[in-house]
Amino acid sequence: MNEGLETDKISKELNKIYRHLLRNDKKIAQMQKELQEWRNLANKQFKELNFADLLHDTILNSSWLKDKSFSLYGWAANYSFIYMLYRILDNAKPHNILEMGMGQTSRLTSQYIAYCNPSATLDIIENDAGWIATYKPQLVQNEHIKVHQCDLEFFTYNETECRKYKDLAKVIGNIKYDLIIIDGPWGGCQTLPRSNILDIIENGNLSDDFVIVFDDAERKGEQETIEATKSLLSKQGTAFYTFIREGIKRQCYITSISKQFIEYL
Repeated sequence: MNEGLETDKISKELNKIYRHLLRNDKKIAQMQKELQEWRNLANKQFKELNFADLLHDTILNSSWLKDKSFSLYGWAANYSFIYMLYRILDNAKPHNILEMGMGQTSRLTSQYIAYCNPSATLDIIENDAGWIATYKPQLVQNEHIKVHQCDLEFFTYNETECRKYKDLAKVIGNIKYDLIIIDGPWGGCQTLPRSNILDIIENGNLSDDFVIVFDDAERKGEQETIEATKSLLSKQGTAFYTFIREGIKRQCYITSISKQFIEYL
């Protein structure tokens, strides 16, 4: 009888030790997870600072970028985005640009039209009339630069309400764009955000030589739209190339084979 009681006591003590170790293992695993998250953030911040230096050195003596001041923080474009966009404009010389979402990138694209390629066109799409009234005066004014206020329409995809620009086809007509910048409308937690690009491709508004830029490509919803875009291009028999740039935020680039050189800019 005493042996049985002793066995029970040992068993209980072993269970206590096991539970203690298990709790410690969970704590260690959580600490390791948090440490990796901090490492990832530090790596992103390092890349962002590197792109900031690259942008500063690259545009220092730019002949067409007259206003070199950018406010790159919060929801605005980040340094990896602005650096790559400048390099694309300066080297690929796009002729028809569609920019969805007005912001810091618009300050760059509008100067490109006005001072670098005056025969090119820029269509900026924005849904917020108040934002247009506030921000448009900060942009270079040019007859080839047009800002369009487009309301939003809502649809359900995978049981989630998503939004896109309403009647965009009426605005862009039959123009074929060789640079499409996708940073609007607001994406957030949608499952298929910023899906106007699919309509643009289906309606034949994409040039044979093209660059498509998706901002916020680290988000799951944007990744869904990116994959849908790649699938549609493949379905149409359009050869393309894709790569990623990342600082504190991530951008995905989908280009025609003729424009894949921009990865190395």
